[in-house]
Amino acid sequence: MKLARTLLQTPRIVGVGLAASIVGVGGLGVMGCFVEGEGLPPPVEGLYYPTGLAVSLGGRVLYVANSDFDLQFNGGTVQALDLQRLRRRALTLQSALAPGGPNASAGVRGACNNVGLATNAASSLYPGPCGPLDISALEGDDEVVRSSAVIGAFASNLLLVHRPLSGEGADPGAERQARLFVPVRGDPSVTFFDVADDRSDGAGAQRCDGDACFQLDCGASAAGGRCSRDHRIGEDPGQELIRRKLPLEPFGIAAGPGGTSIVVSHQTESAASVIVNRWEANERPQLAHVLTDLAFGPTEVAAVPRPGVLGALQQGGWAIDDQPAFAVTYLAAPELGLLRYQDAASGGAPRLYESTPTPITALASGTDSRGIAFDASERQACEDGCAGAAECLERCVEIPIPVYVAHRGPNSLLIGELTTTLVKKDSDVPAAKRASVFYSIAFHDAAPLGAYPSRIEVGEVIDLEGARRRRVFALAFDSGLAFSYDPEARRVDAVIKTGRGPQALAFDTGSTRSDDADKKRCETEQGSADCEPYSLMYIAHFTDSYLGVVDLDMRKANTFGTMILTVGTPVPPRESQ
Repeated sequence: MKLARTLLQTPRIVGVGLAASIVGVGGLGVMGCFVEGEGLPPPVEGLYYPTGLAVSLGGRVLYVANSDFDLQFNGGTVQALDLQRLRRRALTLQSALAPGGPNASAGVRGACNNVGLATNAASSLYPGPCGPLDISALEGDDEVVRSSAVIGAFASNLLLVHRPLSGEGADPGAERQARLFVPVRGDPSVTFFDVADDRSDGAGAQRCDGDACFQLDCGASAAGGRCSRDHRIGEDPGQELIRRKLPLEPFGIAAGPGGTSIVVSHQTESAASVIVNRWEANERPQLAHVLTDLAFGPTEVAAVPRPGVLGALQQGGWAIDDQPAFAVTYLAAPELGLLRYQDAASGGAPRLYESTPTPITALASGTDSRGIAFDASERQACEDGCAGAAECLERCVEIPIPVYVAHRGPNSLLIGELTTTLVKKDSDVPAAKRASVFYSIAFHDAAPLGAYPSRIEVGEVIDLEGARRRRVFALAFDSGLAFSYDPEARRVDAVIKTGRGPQALAFDTGSTRSDDADKKRCETEQGSADCEPYSLMYIAHFTDSYLGVVDLDMRKANTFGTMILTVGTPVPPRESQ
């Protein structure tokens, strides 16, 4: 039988009967058996132990990975949800709950009725004013689950990447492409999907329409079927060499520039692997190299932001000596790892190698780090104003990039900076002009968080003036909380009550037409008189298998920082029912 361990990212589930069979899930956990094809098919219209979320760049789709954690079925699922329809309900409910809203006189009951929901009769199971939205019962224009596919058990994450439309590595005449990568621990594999690219062009026209926006192409023989083996990277029976086998426990995942290099961490193997993702026609992603002998327990991975000046220099005839960098957190080492990827263009076979790690000394212990995120928004804004001018872009390199790490020894949000150094070797001989970059990270502060923080992401709230403001959001699985950290004020400015087991998060932020019943995104995100900004956060609740929608609009005093909509019917673990 194939062996699969329980989710290492997830701390112990406290207060439910399932805890007896999930002992020590923050460490190495217990082991279970997974045999593909045996047992009942998983529920493709509902959620079942969700562990990964991603929002499409065009705002049409919310992708969800479900893990089949208790092995009640013969696999997990990946689903494409209609985000536009979910957004319409959430924003309509947000408006109805506001003082002076259309149903203000009817109170919470009237607000819930306004979107076809009852009031919340089980607040101990899930927060929020209304009962859950039963997505498995929705049909026609109300249908939310637009497509699905079956994968192996124990999906641990989810990553969405796009072929570049402009800038370095872009092919102006190439077809738009997007892919979804899901680390699956029960195989083990990284299962990939070809999905729709719903980004808008300059005129606002989307590149997909209707059902085409929700495709999940993984070689399944029928809609809602099981993904084929040739879409499981690292499990290909033709790849017999040890270096071509994916190690056990694929967990963290991140993409390098242009989505051409995908790095995956492997928790119990002290290893990381790299997948080469070529966008050319008929090219499948391939496992290229496995780097071993890392510190124990590599967990989350984040791509180090690459400076835009490299593309401008390359266009100016400079040779670029740069390997994409990835930061890695560890369970049992007081350091932040730094990996570099050398592609085939640099000579030799594609490979990963380890660069100098950053010691974590800002806290007493320094061990047990989990989620990690960079915030390159300030540098990106600088680069956007350079119009491609190399001298201007060089000045942007000097802007340090904040880095945030969820840490458990003690429970904190570690705060540091990434410094990028550009080194140029100029010459009168064009062939000798070379440029390279070096990265260094240092931690200088920490903000206390609740018990056992895990995943973190950088998102945006809408402030009292209607402007977007950056926030760092950290989930704490055991305590059922999400923390919002304000990097400007340098403090936690909101503590959000979630349901049990918050495991993953994603953001839907933009602006919608106020007169549009479907709350479609505006063709231009800002600046139009009839466009209204909004920001919603989706949280995957692992323990009770549903999604929570959190309002991130500070102008809505009644609902800001609270879960306003429950998506999917919460179902407690079988042992606790």
